[in-house]
Amino acid sequence: MFITKLESLRGIAALMVAISHCLVVFAVDQNPMIWDTSPWETQGTQAFITRLLLIPFNGGAAVTIFFVLSGYVLGLSLDRKPRQFLSYFAFYMKRICRIYPAYLVCLTCIIISILFFHSYQKFPNTSLWYQAWYQQGISWENALANYALYETNLNQIAWTLKVELIMSLGFPFFYLMSRKRAATGNFILLLILMLFAFLLSGILCFLFGFVFYLGLIMPTLIETLNQYVAQSVWNSMLSLSLICLLCARSIFSPANLFYAVLLEAISAALVIAILADGKVDVSLGRVLDIPIIRKLGQISYSFYIYHFIILYWLAWGLLQLVSPDISAAFPILLSLLLAVTSVILTYYVALLSYHGVELPMIRCGALIAAKITNLLEISSARVRLLRK
Repeated sequence: MFITKLESLRGIAALMVAISHCLVVFAVDQNPMIWDTSPWETQGTQAFITRLLLIPFNGGAAVTIFFVLSGYVLGLSLDRKPRQFLSYFAFYMKRICRIYPAYLVCLTCIIISILFFHSYQKFPNTSLWYQAWYQQGISWENALANYALYETNLNQIAWTLKVELIMSLGFPFFYLMSRKRAATGNFILLLILMLFAFLLSGILCFLFGFVFYLGLIMPTLIETLNQYVAQSVWNSMLSLSLICLLCARSIFSPANLFYAVLLEAISAALVIAILADGKVDVSLGRVLDIPIIRKLGQISYSFYIYHFIILYWLAWGLLQLVSPDISAAFPILLSLLLAVTSVILTYYVALLSYHGVELPMIRCGALIAAKITNLLEISSARVRLLRK
């Protein structure tokens, strides 16, 4: 079951991540970590405005949306397959073909650009986040570790891909657990995963494990909402969920990351459930149906993996041109300039990546999965003949 509004939501989430990165390139009003400062503790007019902009353009909330969506969509894909070993093997093949090829091409482009064209400079008035990247040359060991996703220091967003792949390894097991249990059993298992996330919040796979499972049990959530929540309440619930989703990291400090992710995950699950069930207000529905938003959703993965390096190079070039006085005086203006140019450029690079790498490899993964499924059907037929 393909839901276009959810694809558009993925595109909006990718855009949120991109713009959030643009907003944290500079040390606004000499604050080198504006994203870790709560809005009510922010000092300086431009710093306060930047911090407010980081609420709607919230990269952390966007990542939580990605993970809930992954759990939901992957669960639906397995619902269409027989629950046998070869089906899960086919699932792994499709996940590898979906995630790895585009990432490997992108990472190769990053490594080549840094090796041949980069010299590290610590620009004044830039954030600690921007200053941290590419301080040292790239060794063979480091490059191979990034290709294997053992390390993720060459592409800022690669940590999420690492979490995705690790979650995919255990996904068939949790899928079977979710489909064999009633709502109460799923709720208990969700609480157990939340406990692990609370106790081991420093390990990202544990922190976001319950987020994937929440997406996986989305059909149960949708059924429960339809059963107990009146139709007249859905739009209000959607608005409240969006507010909580975007404000979670402003409400909780970085030291309480689990609580922020918990609020984001519940809010994202409600938003996705309402969109998936078609109970969405007209205005939001129109936004999600805008052709450019739908196209961005289609190419969102390539957009997501390429934006960081494009932004880094655009900022590096811009900082070569502007004086420290200008970067100190106009950080918001420069951030918006980076946002416009990087988003437009990344959009067209993502189009090339999607049609040149993603789509062919998605088809390759589907072909491999189909062959495995055919093998499964042939084996089942032979077993039935032997029994006769």
